[in-house]
Amino acid sequence: MAVRRRLLQEPLVGGVIAAERPPPAPPAPPAPPPPSSDPSPGEAPLRRRGLRPEDCAVFQCRGCRAVLGDSLHLCAQEERRLGLLACLRVTGDVAWEDALLVGLEGALLGCAYNALYCRSCGAMVGFILYSAFSNLAHLRGLFCFFKESILCYLLKNNITIEASKVNFPALTLKEQLGKLKEKLVMVHMRLELLIKKMEELKQKDMAQNYGSASDAVALMPGYAILNTKNNKPF
Repeated sequence: MAVRRRLLQEPLVGGVIAAERPPPAPPAPPAPPPPSSDPSPGEAPLRRRGLRPEDCAVFQCRGCRAVLGDSLHLCAQEERRLGLLACLRVTGDVAWEDALLVGLEGALLGCAYNALYCRSCGAMVGFILYSAFSNLAHLRGLFCFFKESILCYLLKNNITIEASKVNFPALTLKEQLGKLKEKLVMVHMRLELLIKKMEELKQKDMAQNYGSASDAVALMPGYAILNTKNNKPF
C-alpha cells in the first residue's frame, strides 16, 4: 500500500519526448532585376527624334565598306525590276559623273542617268535618274543604290547583312505630309497664343498710360501726385 502511494506521489520520468521539425527551407534566390527601360547611350539620340533603332541602318559599299548613306534619308524603294534603295542625301564617299548615260537594255532602257560610284574603291553602286518613263519617274533626282552593290549595317543588332535581305518599312508621301501638317498646326496654335498675349499686354500698357495722363490733367498747376505704398495721393 505504501509503495502504491509512493508511486502516485512521485511519478518517474523514464524518457524525453522530442518533436521532430522539418528542416528549414533554403532561402529563395533573389529575384532578377527588372529589365531597364532606359535606352542605351547610342539609342538616346534616335529616341529623342522619334526613331526606333530597329528601323535604322547604315548603307555601306559592298567592296570596301565605305559609308554611302543611311536609312534616315531613305525615301523610296523599288523591288520589282531593279532592286533599288533611293535616298535624298548621301555621304561624301559617293561620287558621280557629269556625263549622262543612256540605257540600251534592261529596266533602264531609254532612260538617261548619271552613274554613282564609290569614291574609295571606284565601284559603281547606283545612279541618279535624269529622265525616265512613267514607271520610274518617281525616282528622278534621287540617289538610287543597287541593293546588290551595298551592305546594310543594322544599328539595333550591330550586324552587317546584304541589302537585298533587308525589308524596310514602306514609305508613303501621305504619311509624311500628315506628320508635317500636325507640326504646322501646333506651331500655328502657339503663334496665336503668343499674339493674343502680346495684344493683352499692349492693351494693359495703354490703359496704364491713359490713367496716368488723366490724373496729371486733373491736378491744378504746380501740383503733382506722389504715390505711396498704398497708391493714395496726399
